[in-house]
Amino acid sequence: MANGRPPQCDLACQTKIIINGDSVSGLVEAACEGFQHAFDNGATFSNKDEIIALLNRMEDDARQLQRLLLTGVNYTGPVGGMLQ
Repeated sequence: MANGRPPQCDLACQTKIIINGDSVSGLVEAACEGFQHAFDNGATFSNKDEIIALLNRMEDDARQLQRLLLTGVNYTGPVGGMLQ
């Protein structure tokens, strides 16, 4: 801690967060489009339970990411039920 304050996220840190976020976002969007295309064309999935379990974990992680963002910018106001 410099001057009693936590270290700041410098340009490299900011860039890494943006790149990772865009990467994850693109991969998830592509996967969702792939699922929609498959469903639209009558596909079924024998591994549906694994898919749902993974999506549930991803949903939890996405909420955690939002909480971390709000904590990181020192937001202390009200939040919706999903971020409780």
